[in-house]
Amino acid sequence: MNKHSPTKKKYSKPSEGELLAITVLDIEKRTIGWSPGLKRSVYINEFTQLEVVEELKRIREAEVVTAYDQMNDKTVFIELDELEQEQFNEVYDQYLEAGGQIFYTRNKEGRKMRSIFMFDKSAEIKEGVDVPEKKLLFG
Repeated sequence: MNKHSPTKKKYSKPSEGELLAITVLDIEKRTIGWSPGLKRSVYINEFTQLEVVEELKRIREAEVVTAYDQMNDKTVFIELDELEQEQFNEVYDQYLEAGGQIFYTRNKEGRKMRSIFMFDKSAEIKEGVDVPEKKLLFG
């Protein structure tokens, strides 16, 4: 838990086995690097200063899913490796065909936490749900 707010998590990633209902907003290939100073991954684009890029470790390209976390009312960014991307694509294709709900969780495999996506065709989508982040991204 975040020391400033006992009810909100500091990070948007779910705990192992915790399910989040998500709405996919965008999928794009991004360049990402690890910032030792910030102790987190940062996205690199054409506006990123050269000094910042030179300090980054483990620079890589990956598919990043931008999604709306319905349970916590916030936007999450999910970086996918090749195996996770294949699994996500299968679930997303089912969702596009049948509607329903996509759920996101993480499970520990060895020393790594792996993103897992699940599809529930029977989940009801409520009409008229307002997603403010989506309006900002596409508006």
